[in-house]
Order: sequence, then structure tokens, then C-alpha cells
Amino acid sequence: MAEHVRLLNNDEVASLVEVESCFDSLETAFRDLGHGNAASVRRHDVLSSAPSLNAINSFKSMSGVVPSLDAACLRVDSDLLRMPGDDGDARREKLTKSQEESVRIGKENGLLMLYQISTGELLAILTDGEIQRLRVGVTSALAAKYLANPNCTKVAFLGTGYQADTQFRALAVLIPAMEAKVFSPNRAHLEEFVSRMSETTGCKVEAVSDAEEAVDSAEILVSATNSLKPTIKPEWITPGMHINCIKKQEVDLGVLEKCDVVVVGSTGDTVHVVVGDLRYRKLNETAPGWWKDPDHAWESYPFLADVIAGVTTGRSTPEQTTCYIGHGTGIQFAAIAMLAYQRAVENEVGFLIPSNRFLQPILQR
Repeated sequence: MAEHVRLLNNDEVASLVEVESCFDSLETAFRDLGHGNAASVRRHDVLSSAPSLNAINSFKSMSGVVPSLDAACLRVDSDLLRMPGDDGDARREKLTKSQEESVRIGKENGLLMLYQISTGELLAILTDGEIQRLRVGVTSALAAKYLANPNCTKVAFLGTGYQADTQFRALAVLIPAMEAKVFSPNRAHLEEFVSRMSETTGCKVEAVSDAEEAVDSAEILVSATNSLKPTIKPEWITPGMHINCIKKQEVDLGVLEKCDVVVVGSTGDTVHVVVGDLRYRKLNETAPGWWKDPDHAWESYPFLADVIAGVTTGRSTPEQTTCYIGHGTGIQFAAIAMLAYQRAVENEVGFLIPSNRFLQPILQR
């Protein structure tokens, strides 16, 4: 039995796990899921009002089990959200202490609890922020590996925020000779992002003045924004293009109808449970979209795990237009959390708490 439960924060995870090292673990997890040898429980978000901050509390959970990695993981997260632009350019923003002094939490408030399947033991508790964006970025790159045309180099990026960082770095691992055009409506963010990505990846990166300019001649189009409205226009889509989106709201039916192959990230959409007075408010977070249309229901599209496992065909011709729409699965957290834990043990990183603090003498029936 492990004598200690290891606590790892985001800085420690970042020092142990780089983008490149996540590909094998995530590819294994998705392949196992596609063959029925791993399991993921869909995300549940419980939305309740936080009136003193004019915000919404989103308490979310998801879990996954990957027996080949001897890993089971539960993610829990309590976020304070605001959704400005309900009547127009809707966005999903996390409320943090840097925005308002009365807010006590940082940008990411989530935890991962990593268990070892073979022993049932709790191995580690990790903050989820670094793993959160690693798993999204590397999964999107894997989607491009299986769905984009080989030897693509011209990439358009929409967005320069928290998720865009690992989206770019992961795709640069897959495409070392990548030439990227990047657009963000925030010019300061755009210039800083372009400078940083150029320096850290060695890729050719150019800031452009609008999204259409970024998309011109692109072979891969990546949208990594916090928008709850479509960011991609159907007229931008060209034969042979591959599209990566980190969430379903970034595309609309017009885009999907121009795609020959659409693949989604998980086997089930998020379950929203709305509490109290929020039940009577119109929320962009829970607004219906194309994914509720019977002809385009989320579950009607093939899953990335099935494509990686070879159960479902992805791209079959160079002329096809393909699209991947991201959605989180618990297996992503299980795979990367186990990798981080193993490296932490090897390098003696983290804060140790005696395991008996987490054990109970009571036999539960």
C-alpha cells in the first residue's frame, strides 16, 4: 500500500509534463475507449446563482477509467461564471480575484483525484488547470493527425487565450514546419501571443487584422475562443480543409453542412442541472443549438475514440472537408494525471500526506 497521497499543483505538473509527452498516453486512452477497454462518464454541470457577485456557480464533475494505464480519475470543479453579451457577442468568462477583490478563487479551482485501479488506492490529488489545457490541446492535435490531410502546413488560429496556447504548441509538435496566421479581437493579446508562440515553437507566426484574412489559404482552421456564438463562417470552408473547434458553439449548421466528415470528442454532451431562479433565466450556457436538432444530434456523429481505434473511418479522400468538435472526457484526465504522478514519484516532487488520513475503518454496505 502507498504510504502517502501526493499533492501536485499546476506549477509542479508543468515542470513534469510537457506537451510532447502527452501524445502517447492520450492516444492509448482514446484507442482503448474506442475498443471498449476504457470508460468515461459524461460531464455534469450544476448551475446555481451566486447573487452577491452577480455570477453563476458551475459545479462540474466528470470521470474516466483506463485499465491499461492502471488509472481512474475524478475531476471536480467549482467555477464562478459570467456570460456577458447575452444579447449579442456572447462569451463564457470565469470570474477571478484579479477581476474583483471580493472573489476568493483563481482562474482554475478544480481538482483531480487519481486512483490506482489494481489496488483501489488514492494516489494523488492534483490541481486541474495545467492538465485541463494539455488534454484539450493535445487531443485537438490528435484529431488533426487522424482527420487532416497529410503534410499540411498552413494553419489559421482564431483566439489567443488560455486554451489557444496549448492548441498551438500541440499542433506545432505534429507539424514542425507549421505556418500560422492568428487573429484575436484583442490586439495586445494577439501581439503577445504571436511573439511567444514564434519564440517557443520556432514556427512562422503572423498576426492578421481579421478572421477572414487568417483563414485565407488555410489547410487547417483552429478556433480556440471563449465565444458562445459561432466564430467560423460557412463561406470560409474550402475542399480538403480540416477544422478544429474546442466547443460546439463555435460552429453552426451552415459550417457542418459544408463538411463531409464531422467527428465529436465524446460519447455524450454535457448534462446541465439548473437550480433555483436560474431555471427562469435564458442562459447561453444551456441554450439549445444544432446539437439538439434530431437530424444533427450530438450522438449521431462518430466519436474521436472510434476513429483513433479504427472502428470508424475518418478522412478517406484528400478533397473531403473534415471537422472535429472538442468535448472533454474523463479518460484524458486519467491518462495525463497518471503520467504526472509517475514522474512526480521518480523526481520526488509534490507534497506528501499520510494515506491513513484518507482511509476509513468503517465498512460501508
